[in-house]
Order: sequence, then structure tokens, then C-alpha cells
Amino acid sequence: MSYQQLEKTFYRLAQLDHASAMLSWDQQVMMPTKSNEPRGRALAELSVMATEILQHEAMEDLFGVAEQSATTLETWQQANLREMRNAWKSALAVPKALVEAEVMAANDCEHAWRSYRNSNNWQDFQPLLQTVFDLSREKAQALNSTLATERGYLNDYDALLDLFDPGTNLAKVDSLFTQLTSILPGLQQSIMEKQQRQPAPLQPNGPVRRSTQLKLSRDIMTVLGFDFSTGRLDEALHPFTGGVSGDSRITSRIDENNVVENIMATIHETGHSRYETGLNQDWRFKPVGRAMGMSIHESQSLFFEMQMARSKAFIQAVNPLVVKHLGPDPAFSSTNLHSIYTQVQPSLIRVNADEVTYPLHVILRFEIERDIILGKKSVADIPECWDEAMNKYLDLDTRGNHRDGAMQDIHWPSGAIGYFPSYTLGAMNAAQLHQALIRAVPQAADHISQLELAPIFEWLSVNIWEKGSLLSSEDLMLEATGETLQARYFIEHLRSRYL
Repeated sequence: MSYQQLEKTFYRLAQLDHASAMLSWDQQVMMPTKSNEPRGRALAELSVMATEILQHEAMEDLFGVAEQSATTLETWQQANLREMRNAWKSALAVPKALVEAEVMAANDCEHAWRSYRNSNNWQDFQPLLQTVFDLSREKAQALNSTLATERGYLNDYDALLDLFDPGTNLAKVDSLFTQLTSILPGLQQSIMEKQQRQPAPLQPNGPVRRSTQLKLSRDIMTVLGFDFSTGRLDEALHPFTGGVSGDSRITSRIDENNVVENIMATIHETGHSRYETGLNQDWRFKPVGRAMGMSIHESQSLFFEMQMARSKAFIQAVNPLVVKHLGPDPAFSSTNLHSIYTQVQPSLIRVNADEVTYPLHVILRFEIERDIILGKKSVADIPECWDEAMNKYLDLDTRGNHRDGAMQDIHWPSGAIGYFPSYTLGAMNAAQLHQALIRAVPQAADHISQLELAPIFEWLSVNIWEKGSLLSSEDLMLEATGETLQARYFIEHLRSRYL
């Protein structure tokens, strides 16, 4: 009976999550500019309500009784009980006043970021970002001081990583990223030297109307199995996938002078959506039915974008749709598009980076936020640290260019501190999953060349999507690929594709 009562409680929390997701989507897509303050209050109140439910004194007794009879539960119910308990313990560790303050500070900072970034105004942005980092650090300290023994945290940053990607810690990230930083710069140089001996790709002529880009995006999303009866595509300043499993919201940032960026951004977000909508429907509204952390989530979007969509087979197969909407410009030929999408060149902007240099963008952000949370650096140090890292990793100068430097991403102003490592962990997961797919479905490239994608989606569904949070991310990768996460598959993928 106690277990069933817990399920009912978490059903209520799932509905609050849905409401919060819709308010957040509207805030990014349709909300009037001057409505930000009341919207922030509404989002903060929803977060406080969820915290109050979890912190209610009756919860301890419910968990105590439920855990005494856990052996009588089915396997998935035991996993659900584990996930409910983890959420409860995390909520107990963080005072609801801090929850409210964090949501409000992130709301104010993210809203101000939009205009401050446009005007390259770091000076006025810095104190707002300082508040967000201060509150994130306070939350990390609260989680670490309460849950360190239970969850194995060795520092405050571990607690933030664990929020976004359960089971991930600083030692793991440091180990994997050290392998990448020892190999990627030399690999990048070899690839660039090879590409310099080849003709440069043609660039598209002239702007492409927003309406045309949206039509093309919707056609590609349909090919990728997106269901427009339970989801939609809109524009936003930063591409994201929001909503919930049965109410998926994708956004893309439309630049009329960069249609090739929008194509891949849409495919990336569709990968996120297919994961969410492919979750086990028998476990709807239950924590066990939620996605398994952000490194697995990013593996799905990057599987779609990097492993599948940037392959010659996919670009050739989807090219008739591109020509249908964009016309017979030679720049949109499949050969030229493949050349564009596999061009390696250091750039200032993370979201536009190629897959070889992209991890270096992530690693520099990880190193900065890690050092701030651990008290080794301050928010005031960010511009200098940023420039030093860009020069070290990508040989680029960002001095004075805050707009294309430390202010380019939405993550820090929105409070997503500890999220960035998930992108590169996700890229490594995607490469490892792709190798496992090839072993299981040897004709995968032929299926992609015919846009017969059902066998690929079926493999992802069985091995990743339907598993939800039944397993840890390590066990999920172990079952799907035969190994826990390894860096070598990503490195092998880059060498195979580019060299």
C-alpha cells in the first residue's frame, strides 16, 4: 500500500513537471518580453510546490514501509522505488527557500542575458551570473554535505554532475576528457592538413526564408519519425527540446543566412524528442520511466546528428528534400553538403563547431565551471579563463568578445551548471552505440541510404529508449554495447570518418 501511495505522489509531481515544461517552452518561444517577472514567479512556485510535496513528513514513513516489502515488487517497481527515493533524498537536502531563490535568479539572469549578449555587455551581466553561481554552489554544498556517503560524492561538483547525469563524477569526467585532450589537437591538425589539399566546399548563395527553412525542417523531422500529432516545431533563441513524452516541443534557431546550421540543429533536437517519445509508455508518470540522464540523452541527439545525419548515406538519401525546398543550387548537392558538414575548422561558437573541435569547446566550459564551484576561480575570472582556454585548445583570440565568448551559451545564465560534460560524454556514448548497432544490424548503412530507418529506431528503442531509468547509465551501456563507456570508440569514429 505504501508503494502505491508513493506512485500516486509521483504522479502528481509528474503533472507539475508537465506544467512547468509548458510554461518554460512558452517563455522561450511566445511569451511577451515584459512578462518574464510574473512567469518566473509561477515557475518558482511550481518548484516550491514540488519540493513541499517531497519534503512532507509523511514521506519518510511511506518509504520505510515500502522498502521493507521491496522484495515482493517486480524488478521495474524496485527500480522505480529506487528512483523515487533518490528524488526524495535530493529534495530533503535542499531547503525550499534555496529552490525558490535559484529559480528566480536563473529566470532573471537568462532573461537579461538575451539583451546583454547582443550588446556584448559583460559588466552588467556578471553580477547576475555571480548570483546564479553562488546559489548553485550553495545547492551543491547542501547536496554534498547530506548525500556524500550515500552517493559517493568526493566534492561539491560531483553533486551537480549527478543531478544532470546520475552516476557521473569528476574523476570519471577528468579521466575521459584527459584522453581526449591528449589526442584531439593532433588529430584536428592532421585532418585540417588533409582537407587543405582538397577543394573547399561551395557556400550557399543568398539567404533562405525562415518559412522555407521551417518547411524543410518539418519534412526531415517526418522522415526521422517525429509525430506532429503529439509535438510541434517552433523558433527560439537557443535550440532545445522541451515538453514531456506525450507533448514534445522542438525549437530551432533560424538564421536566414545559415540554412545548413538549422538542418543539423533540427535533426539534433529530433533525436532528443524521439528518445522522450520512445520511453516505455507502461511506465508513464513514473520516475523509472524517465530518460536516463543527460549523457544518454545527448547520445541520442548526437547519434541522430553526428553518427547518422552527417554520413554520406543519409545526406544522399535526404538530398531530394533539400533540393525540393532550397532549389538546385550546387551548394546543396549531396557531395557538397557532406563536405560542408565534415569540414574541420576551429570556430568561436560551440553550436556551430564540427565534431572534432566540439569536445574542446565543452572541456573548456567544464574546466571553468568546475573551478568556480570548487572555489579555485571566480565568475569575474571567466573572460580571462575563457580566452586562455580558447587560445590553448583552438588557437583563437576572444579578448573583449564576450558575445562570442563566455556569453554565447544559455546554460550558465539558466542555472544549468554541471550540464556541459554531458555533451561530450554523449558524443562518446553515441559512437559506442553506433558500433554496437553495426554489429547487430550489419546493413544499417543500406537502410539509411534508402531512408528505411525503422530497423535503426527499433534497435535504439529496445536497447535505450524503452529502458528509461531501469538501469544505471553504466549498466545501460554495458547491456547495449558489451562495455561501459570508453573514449576509444569516439576517437576511432573520428579517424575513420576524417582520415
